[in-house]
Amino acid sequence: MRDGREARLTLEERLARTAKSQAVSPEAAVKLVKRFAGIPAFRVFFGKPDVEIMYELTGEFWEHPSVSVDSYRGFSRSFRLAVEHDNDFARLSSPDRLLTGERDSYEPVWGVRMNNAMVLLGLMLLDHARGRLRPKDIYHCTRMTLGQYLDAVMNLGFGKNGGSEPDLTDYARSWRDMLLKDHDGSRPLGDALADILGRYIAAWQEFDHLDYILRCIGALSCYLEQEEVGRTLPQEEADKIWRFREALCRYGSDLEGWELVEIDKRYLDPKGYYFTLACEYPEELPDPGSQDTAPGALRSRIFLSERDYHPGALRELAAKSPSRDLQALLEKYVCEERLASAMREINTAVTDLYMLWVEPYLRMEE
Repeated sequence: MRDGREARLTLEERLARTAKSQAVSPEAAVKLVKRFAGIPAFRVFFGKPDVEIMYELTGEFWEHPSVSVDSYRGFSRSFRLAVEHDNDFARLSSPDRLLTGERDSYEPVWGVRMNNAMVLLGLMLLDHARGRLRPKDIYHCTRMTLGQYLDAVMNLGFGKNGGSEPDLTDYARSWRDMLLKDHDGSRPLGDALADILGRYIAAWQEFDHLDYILRCIGALSCYLEQEEVGRTLPQEEADKIWRFREALCRYGSDLEGWELVEIDKRYLDPKGYYFTLACEYPEELPDPGSQDTAPGALRSRIFLSERDYHPGALRELAAKSPSRDLQALLEKYVCEERLASAMREINTAVTDLYMLWVEPYLRMEE
């Protein structure tokens, strides 16, 4: 109070206060996490598009008796059900086996659907961390430091035996130590979240580049098959190919002014056309931690596909290419070491997201 009146902070003071952690003590951090755990789950979503995308991924579990969308804590159970659905139950008997045990070097730690659901959840929370959305309880939770958040969720029951669930205490502590080696515990939780998603995107692009080339090969195969038999494709299939070619052309600056392939038109060099498109892979994705990235800008754009990424399977697809140039281009990017490394990064990212935003809330007391 100043002169009997409420003190008004200057703009600089407000910005300085906002930049600091909102958790001034361990007790305050626990309160922030409790508030976050109790908010209605749909307040985490950024509008109807997010709800629709997440419903495609985990919606079948939303009506389960153990899931309650009345709170984030209850909603987190839907992710656990998705994990159980995507994995053999025997693998769930041991947390360290589930999250760090032996697995295929070229497959996601969980099913692709669960992988994508965790990435979507991370992106939604990151938008809240920027302070652009409501409710502010989520924003304040993400403004505490990573170390404060980890201490708070541990204090609220992370790692305690919840009855039928396995005891995660030892693994949770080991995972916490590994996470803090990669991310500064004194930085805001939202910054750590942005770093995790940034590493995921860098690794995901290895697979997306392969997918992009394979889509070009598929479109060329369809074009040549249609030309060979002299028939017209079903309208629905033709529309899909048209939309795909239209999207590809947006990424090729050298293709401006080129006419798209239509049902009754032919290119003089369709193989060269698709090879050019395949070489124009769009690598400029927004930085997920940038303040200039609009909310929702990365939704569903960075999802892992259901494709078999084993090098042998990819080389088999390359061998079927109707273009030797496209075949050579695909084979160039099929590198066992790079693919295995990229999948490790993806698995580390989604595991970190799960351990930060799902596992603690499964054991948190009401």
